[in-house]
Amino acid sequence: MKGKHKLLSVALGAIFGVASMASHAATENVTSLTVTGGNFFLTGSPSVAPAITAGGGDPIVMGSYQGGTATASAEPNSAKTLTNFNYFGTPVYTFTAQSAENLVTSPTGTITGGPAPTGTVDTGASTIAMDMSSWFASWNGTNFNQGGSATGTVSACTATSCNYTMNWRSTVVGGPFNGQTGVWTLNGVAAVASVAPTPLPSPVWMLGSGLIGLVGVARRRKVS
Repeated sequence: MKGKHKLLSVALGAIFGVASMASHAATENVTSLTVTGGNFFLTGSPSVAPAITAGGGDPIVMGSYQGGTATASAEPNSAKTLTNFNYFGTPVYTFTAQSAENLVTSPTGTITGGPAPTGTVDTGASTIAMDMSSWFASWNGTNFNQGGSATGTVSACTATSCNYTMNWRSTVVGGPFNGQTGVWTLNGVAAVASVAPTPLPSPVWMLGSGLIGLVGVARRRKVS
């Protein structure tokens, strides 16, 4: 009888252990990104990789377009740029947008961006995944899209934040670097919010209830 009780106890412990893990999801939604460093380079000029620091529009808020869209020159974005750095001595202003004007004579027209930034952190795997398809840069009076899917790692996570480093590479669309491949790296602090836990499947709870019932039956038999 003691052996049966021990087996049931182990089984119940396993079930409720699974229930506990299921109720504490490892995935967290990113709510904003504070930039503390990073770099940018074009693969054709990898030796030119200026350091990135936060701009006046920092932090980068998820679900929002930020930084404004230049219509004639890069200057309107200088106070709201999401990051700060110079490329070949000229300031680069970054912003997120659904679209932006090309601002060069050829090709002309509107450059498509993407949805406002979103992302998640997996604290169990120590990873971050971001949709940065709306990422634009304004340089020397021209705009170009350099969005992509960013991936990276996180560390020192708390209930509300994680340190992160992430990067992405994609083809430049628009501006003087049209068609070249650019690589962005950003690091800093990601603010996070817990995702609602996934409910445990009902069969698991039914199994647990059944085992508890068996324990009760075993105890009654022992008493009688």
